[in-house]
Amino acid sequence: MRAPHVNARDTPAMMDALDTPPEPSTSPSGRAPEEEAFEARLRTWLKDEAGVHEWRRLVRLDEDEALVSKFEAGFSQRLFALLDRVPELFDEATVVAQYERMAAALPADTPRVDAWHAAMHEACREAGELLGIPDIRLAEIRTGIDSVRAILEAVIWSGPAVRDDYTPRSGEVSAYREGLAALADDRDLFTRYYGTFEDRAVRNHCPGAAFARKMLAHAWRACTGTLPPA
Repeated sequence: MRAPHVNARDTPAMMDALDTPPEPSTSPSGRAPEEEAFEARLRTWLKDEAGVHEWRRLVRLDEDEALVSKFEAGFSQRLFALLDRVPELFDEATVVAQYERMAAALPADTPRVDAWHAAMHEACREAGELLGIPDIRLAEIRTGIDSVRAILEAVIWSGPAVRDDYTPRSGEVSAYREGLAALADDRDLFTRYYGTFEDRAVRNHCPGAAFARKMLAHAWRACTGTLPPA
């Protein structure tokens, strides 16, 4: 007499396995566990090898690159909404007028870049007061202004003062073009390369390249009195 056939699905072990829900493919945060594990290893590497001790968030991960940011999720959207509230910071005629008023009020030996920087900070403060924008939010705009100033100083490297008879040098025109070309949405001057980790290039990205391009163009017009080089 043959032994009765037992279906593996009827055994207690298999029944338990069938009743056990599958392992989730994503964590409670909505991200794959492998990505979260990579982020943890990456943060350790950033601290120990790249010397980055501040918190970083993994923004994007692919086969070639890991893009990180010091800003929390949703920062870009909030920043763009904030910048939309202060259009005067991105209107060429307004920026030039603000610069000219500031330049006239400053000592003759004040660098033009410093005058533009002071004018933009004043415009930012005035807009905040008018619209009731908290200073902690305005600080995000001031950070962008300060970043563009650093680029502008590198571009207008001859350092003309507000009362100088000045025409941009050919090298400054070339520097402007190079700087503008680097302000691409996917790889701008605010993107820093940290090194390679697990066969991926690690870069830190700050949002706002499109606004920075416009601000840089208007700053050039204000400081040089000439159209931005094409």
